[in-house]
Amino acid sequence: MVNTCLVIVFNHRYDKNIPVLEKIYAGRFRHIRFLVPFYNGTNPHVIPVYESSNYFQSYFAQGFSRFFDPSFTHYIFIGDDCLLHPSINEHNVLEQTGLAAGADFLPQLNKFQSTSGVTWWHTFKGIDFFHNRKGAEIARELPSREEAVARFKQHGIDTVPLSMANIFGTKTPPGKKALEYWLFKQYHFRYKWKKYRKGSHIELPYPIAGSYSDILIITRDTVADFCRYCGIMAAAGLFVEIAIPTALLLSARKIMLEDHLRLQGRALWTPEDIQAVEKQFNSSLKALMEGFPANQLYYHPVKLSKWKNDL
Repeated sequence: MVNTCLVIVFNHRYDKNIPVLEKIYAGRFRHIRFLVPFYNGTNPHVIPVYESSNYFQSYFAQGFSRFFDPSFTHYIFIGDDCLLHPSINEHNVLEQTGLAAGADFLPQLNKFQSTSGVTWWHTFKGIDFFHNRKGAEIARELPSREEAVARFKQHGIDTVPLSMANIFGTKTPPGKKALEYWLFKQYHFRYKWKKYRKGSHIELPYPIAGSYSDILIITRDTVADFCRYCGIMAAAGLFVEIAIPTALLLSARKIMLEDHLRLQGRALWTPEDIQAVEKQFNSSLKALMEGFPANQLYYHPVKLSKWKNDL
């Protein structure tokens, strides 16, 4: 039987959300743990963690010994502002979502060799994988580069050198002048990353991938290695949306993405999107839970402080 632990992740400390979330998920999950930065309260289900929200993958490694239990078959990691479909409970998560037994879930996987347009600054952290933070002796703690490349390939991701467009984009970022940005690119390509150059491309020192990471479903067989690699990625100074997918690609046997599931999530990317949902449900959590679209996995973000706690 499926037996799921719900692990709710707080990017920032906001203790008032804890009882609201307990109420939202009451009756659906008997085992709920909260990862809350710098918590010093008395709730026994809250696990204090200590790291910047840019590296919240560290929370998983820090909290592992407190939330892990071999009786749990699955762990749902979800942001405190990401609300799960009300039909999903600790026993039916596979049936409701369509997630295959033995598979781990991540919303998406982005290949850096497919990016262009405006640069994503965190790509630079991936190239500086082993040099972002002094004193982080991580190389011996990870699979070798060759083994990591092989594991990525098992999941359909080839590790190939990145072009200038993949790394720096094809547009000058807002706030920078064209000449200034050209000099910036030349410094990195010709000097800082000289040892990684392969002709007109840069070879990654270690495979990386990117993903939206506010909801994950991790199996019992994967969770220990996944959390350990997350801790190592935090020590490496990798941004969370690189660290989490990279850690999962290294630790999972099978990964399913949101496109593979029966339910699809809804990310609210703009203030207008957020306001539209608040208006649709009159900022009522009761109305939201009762009117949750049947084919939708989650809403994110839902800022609970702006909603009526009328459940």
